[in-house]
Amino acid sequence: MWNPFRVWPLVRYALPGLPLAALGLPFYLYAPLWLAEQGGYGYSIVGALFFAARFSDVLSDLPVGAWIDKHGSHRSLWLGAWLLIASSALALIYLPHPWPLPLLLTGLVLLMLGWTGITVPWLALPVNISVSGLDRLRYNSSREALLLLGTLLAMVLPATLTPAMIPTALLLLLAVLLLTVCLQGSQGPPQNRQILNFKVLLADQRLRSLALPWFANMLANAIPGTVLILFMREVLHAESQLPVVLISYFLAGLAGVPFWYFLARRIGNLWAWRIGLCSSALLFSFAALLGEGDVGWFIAISIGTGLALGADQALPSALQTALAQTLSAEHGGAALGARMFALWSMLSKAAMGVAVGVAYLWLGSQTEAAAPPVWAISAVYVLAPVILKLLVFFMLGRKSMLAIDGDS
Repeated sequence: MWNPFRVWPLVRYALPGLPLAALGLPFYLYAPLWLAEQGGYGYSIVGALFFAARFSDVLSDLPVGAWIDKHGSHRSLWLGAWLLIASSALALIYLPHPWPLPLLLTGLVLLMLGWTGITVPWLALPVNISVSGLDRLRYNSSREALLLLGTLLAMVLPATLTPAMIPTALLLLLAVLLLTVCLQGSQGPPQNRQILNFKVLLADQRLRSLALPWFANMLANAIPGTVLILFMREVLHAESQLPVVLISYFLAGLAGVPFWYFLARRIGNLWAWRIGLCSSALLFSFAALLGEGDVGWFIAISIGTGLALGADQALPSALQTALAQTLSAEHGGAALGARMFALWSMLSKAAMGVAVGVAYLWLGSQTEAAAPPVWAISAVYVLAPVILKLLVFFMLGRKSMLAIDGDS
């Protein structure tokens, strides 16, 4: 029987995913290309700047996680992080470009620092508010579903709003983000004040076994996102169909979340994730055969890989939460959830930085014209992520990974 008092905590926890994704996707997908071409900075400069900004962002995750584990996540933290996001995003979007490069780098760094201040405590919350493997899966699945819904919103809004309405929409999304993070409340410092240093955490074989495939998988997901617009424009000659492709992909991902939740309950998070990786790599490899006029086939591939997206989102998070709770129990209830998720966030951001940096530096080295050649775009867009996905599949077959799944 449906119980609203049981559902509300899941919804309240997941709600920040909606505005975070709606605000984050345009920045991640469109901003690098827009800055490179319309902002007048060039591919190589943008690649280097985003890589440098992500590197500084990576360095902030672990200190933020350690601070939260020691002091808790109070509303002042949520508010300060929100102010960084709001001010830097508005400046980057609405102030005229080009900027002096140090100023542009500063704007990117502040935006990413604000994102860290919200996402690290938010991701760590299920470590404290759920105890069973089923609850972990519910919280993580709810969060990823709202993130996917926010992504769909980010793609639908530009097609339905006039340019004059976009500033209002941006302000509304920022207001919704403020409301949803404040709904999380203030999490005080842990009752058990024992704090494990990162050296102890990193010495655990299970953590290291999960960290490497997590990074490789995030890199496999990030590379196509950074090159998608170029692939649509230069390879398929169908840039106008980009909203259809994106909506098809993320709507399929949203529809697939219940299936992966159902499958993981029966065969375990690890095996469900591995099945998702294999199916995604197999389907995406067909994109290498596409060319001008094949946008219909590309949409079909996007739907297929989108269905596998749910496995890439909720299932690794459930494994991470399980590992955090296991390590905390083994060390006498020590507070470590925020630092654990700071580590995952750090690896994810590092993957995005490497993806933008390597992809744009590679594309910039292959062209002296307005756009890189088709073969260079297809190589980085298709080949690299397929190889990485298959590599992750084999990494997850190690015995240390089976031990983690047994805990979840």
